[in-house]
Amino acid sequence: MEARHTSPMRRKLKTIATVLVAIALVAAGAALWFRPTVLRVAARPLGSSDVRVIISYLQALQRERADIRFRLILTEGPADSAARMETGEADLAVVRSDVAMPTKASTVAILRREAAFFITRPGSEITEIGGLKGKTVGLVRSTPANERILSQILDHYDLSPHDVTRVSGTPQEMQQQVADGKFDALFFVTPISEQLTRRAIQTFPKIDGQYAGLLPVAEAEALLVDYPQFDTVEIVRGAFGANPVLPEASVTTLAVTHRLVADNNLSDAVVSELTRLLVTLRPQIVRDTPAVNQLDLPSTEDKAARLPNHPGAVAFIDGETKTFFERYGDHIYIGIMAFSLLGSALAALFSSLSRRADPVPSDVLMSDLVLEIERVREADHLASLDMIEDEADATIARLLRAATKKGGDSGEVAAVALLVSELRHTLARKREALQKNAQQPPAGAVTMLPTGPSGV
Repeated sequence: MEARHTSPMRRKLKTIATVLVAIALVAAGAALWFRPTVLRVAARPLGSSDVRVIISYLQALQRERADIRFRLILTEGPADSAARMETGEADLAVVRSDVAMPTKASTVAILRREAAFFITRPGSEITEIGGLKGKTVGLVRSTPANERILSQILDHYDLSPHDVTRVSGTPQEMQQQVADGKFDALFFVTPISEQLTRRAIQTFPKIDGQYAGLLPVAEAEALLVDYPQFDTVEIVRGAFGANPVLPEASVTTLAVTHRLVADNNLSDAVVSELTRLLVTLRPQIVRDTPAVNQLDLPSTEDKAARLPNHPGAVAFIDGETKTFFERYGDHIYIGIMAFSLLGSALAALFSSLSRRADPVPSDVLMSDLVLEIERVREADHLASLDMIEDEADATIARLLRAATKKGGDSGEVAAVALLVSELRHTLARKREALQKNAQQPPAGAVTMLPTGPSGV
């Protein structure tokens, strides 16, 4: 009979299992929801200024346990980084504005600007770029991209490739040729803060007490019309030295930008948070990585810029970042409603199943009750009788619940009532008999009669 009454325990185990599964699902959902967003960043080889900045941010994001983390993908250069972005291998990329800008990405931040300008030899009468006709120009850090910039500048001033002699070489070769006076000018594409320009100026020998001069691309704004991949940058007075002061006054020249761009499909909220972290973590990084000082946020004034900004970055820059509830309020409301409806549906289903399938059939319970009546008749101790009565009461309670769930069938209710009545009568008669037996002395016992005064 014990094996037939295991359904309540099984039901409890199922309930506990269901609760544990629900807790596990909630925990798994929370882990997925709150885990950091890992962004793949494509950048040029180790040792470059751009990669040093990205690695510094990668370490800072991990140290601060930020919601966004970086995973670095090293590439062969800006063009390869842009290609990784186009093929979906990277979420972010460090690119150069004049080298294969990816079509499916937009700017998050400008990591640095590289100014394009000329340094003329001491005593030179070259005061404008048109004056380079028939002169020899040395290309410092000669790369295909830098050579292309020089060609575009010269073309803007109606100088053909044959009008200017170009010379490139290793830094040692260039330094020796500068010292030998073989160059009329040197062409640079470099950050203003680098020491390369100062060293080049110092390499030029003084002529009649005169020092090397600076020749900026003065018509930079006009060049932007034909070459929107360029930018402008100001070279402040004394940027290349204070003795002598070079330049003597602040000038504007052409520039290219190294940009951190994000996939257009990347969430605006993620990019907005990334932009915030780039700004807030900068003070922690600048001591070990001074190049991070060159990081700048793009201007959002030109909404039709040919090099567009990512909407997430624009939202942060313009102070229009949405709060958590502004972004997910509708989803939370819909989720609560859906959860409520699902709970109601499950409750209705459980109630229906409970009504349709009793844990223990009523006919089994009635059979148990008949057996308990037989046990009552066979009991030989009051203690055993009390125990049987408790078990019978539990069976009756379960039998009544089962009958109720079935809708109170009249025939079944009558049978239950008959069994309960028989149980009560049997219990009463058996208890009375056992109590009477307990009060009678055992058979064969000797009774001592009191003696009177006569001794009888």
